[in-house]
Amino acid sequence: MKKITKIFFLITLYCSFTQGVLAQQFPPANVNVVKAKMTLLAPVVWVSGTVVSQNDSDIAAEISGRLISLSAIGARVNKGDVIARIDDKQLKIQFKEEQANVLNSQSHLLFLEAEVKRKTQLVKQKLSPATELDKTISERDIAKGDVIAAKARLARTEQDLAYTQVKAPFSGIVAQRIASLGEYINNGSAIVRLVETENSEATVFAPIVAYQFLKQAKELAIESPLGTGKASIKTIVPVANARSHLMEVRLDMSTFDWPIGLNIKAKVANGPSTLALAVPRDALVLRREGISVFRVNKTDKESVAEQIPVEVGVGMDDLVAISSALSTTEINDGDLIVIRGAERLQNGQGVAIKNNNSALISGGK
Repeated sequence: MKKITKIFFLITLYCSFTQGVLAQQFPPANVNVVKAKMTLLAPVVWVSGTVVSQNDSDIAAEISGRLISLSAIGARVNKGDVIARIDDKQLKIQFKEEQANVLNSQSHLLFLEAEVKRKTQLVKQKLSPATELDKTISERDIAKGDVIAAKARLARTEQDLAYTQVKAPFSGIVAQRIASLGEYINNGSAIVRLVETENSEATVFAPIVAYQFLKQAKELAIESPLGTGKASIKTIVPVANARSHLMEVRLDMSTFDWPIGLNIKAKVANGPSTLALAVPRDALVLRREGISVFRVNKTDKESVAEQIPVEVGVGMDDLVAISSALSTTEINDGDLIVIRGAERLQNGQGVAIKNNNSALISGGK
């Protein structure tokens, strides 16, 4: 057993020696480097969302009738503009009839008021029974009610006439024609879909566990096929769906010229910030034996790459926290770490540090 252990040790020692010798025989490799740095990192998650309008409404008719005009799809309208018209011929005729009814009821009331005065004098003179006066007073009071009812019917008809002009309740764009020109529509039937394009918002759904971190944030980084940026948080709705455990977050999109309905992504912190030694993700070398980084040790004569196995921690954007997996080796703040050119790099191999990617490829300074 001791003999086998001794042989295995000799083989391992030989392989390490051979690898070191071969690395020294290789010509210096061109590499790009960055300094490892201590920084605050927080676990983040990218959540999906959509640009929405504050007002996205199906505008309905408030009276029945035939549609005689309708705004075109894509038309931009201001608040109060007429976006549809309903045939008002019958209502105009009805309006005149109601005006006549008001005049008739008012005339009848005036007659009965005069009758009450006349019969009051006759009763005082005992020339007419009191019952006749009481009957006339009752008829007068009924006539007053008739006047009020006639005026109410006139006002309702006047309001119906106003409803024949369907006006935009807010400024926006006609996104859809729900009804067609010439179609007979009923009261309450949707005519057009009107969408407000100013002061747009984004609705994103974040994990409920991120609530405490979202309360501390004022804005979120967002991205879409049209670009990237930061949007202010308008509202956090701390109510999660029982199945998804996601809550809604509203973002102010008024500074973005992005269309309604565009899919976006927002970056949400999903844990507390921690101080850690971080390097770019490009510095990680993934090989069969595990994950490692190459540190460049500089001397007066040369720069040599040292391969260090690492354990990967929290990642944020293009940075990732690392720590040495070996108790005998430590990575420190400010160490030079290879980020490009490490694909075929060997432990102990000499390197030539280049300032940019172009110099790395060409081998120039």
